[in-house]
Amino acid sequence: MMTILIGLIPAIIWGIMPTILYYVKGSAIEQLLGTTFGTLIVSIIVFVYFKPQINLTTGMFSLVSGIGWSIGQYGQYWAYQRIGVSRTFPISAGLQIIGNTLIGGLVFGEWQGSEQFVFGVIGITTTVVGLIIGNMTRSNKLETDGNSHKIDYLILILTTVGYWSYSAFPKLIQNGNAVAELLPQAVGMTLMASILAVMFNRNTGLHFNKIRLNTLVGTLFGVAAGTYLLSMSLNGLVNAFLLSQMNMVIATLLGIGWLKEKLVVGMLRVLLGLAFIFVGSVVVIVMTG
Repeated sequence: MMTILIGLIPAIIWGIMPTILYYVKGSAIEQLLGTTFGTLIVSIIVFVYFKPQINLTTGMFSLVSGIGWSIGQYGQYWAYQRIGVSRTFPISAGLQIIGNTLIGGLVFGEWQGSEQFVFGVIGITTTVVGLIIGNMTRSNKLETDGNSHKIDYLILILTTVGYWSYSAFPKLIQNGNAVAELLPQAVGMTLMASILAVMFNRNTGLHFNKIRLNTLVGTLFGVAAGTYLLSMSLNGLVNAFLLSQMNMVIATLLGIGWLKEKLVVGMLRVLLGLAFIFVGSVVVIVMTG
């Protein structure tokens, strides 16, 4: 039971972050830089306090994990502002669930036997259906869509692969230690965020006040990231990831209740979608655990 509660901590933090970012504002790259800076600060504090031993394998795989996260997160921040949250979430979350769950279940052998495979596929399918049904809130920035946004969808799909490496590479570390992995992972996040800022932000200035505010939000992410690494070691990649995806439930309810977002679909359909997400995740956790 305690391991499940630990696995839910990232879900809670990541679930409230979109609401906080709504008030903090900032461009995609400003939000990314702030998030990574905050995570780096938390990771340094954790490293100084616990003084973990970081070997070459842990450092390299964790670094690549962090680089992958920044690529995925930048694509998501980009898509929020270009095609809207309602169009971004089902695609991004659906691809993450499919990729991370299959990688954990098949590549890392967390599913043993045909029965667990069948229930795993059922759970994935149910969760994805729930995301599609219930997590479609209307974006205030974009009410129309067309061929001009094909490139934005393509960027979102391609960068979402970065999230797969974020979860997968720490699993390649034998006898992994979440405390030891956090700092090199945060360095990878910050390094890739800085490279993206140079690549795509040459002609526009950055607002350092917004970066500073987003850094405060990033410290929350750092706590969630460290807890997520711990959850993967305790619950396995599949269960840790699906537990973290409860952030969809939290973020959706906050968007409706707190931010007063308008709905494309009715409240009943939203609640039905949340129920599908919950049931699908429970099927995977219980039947393949």
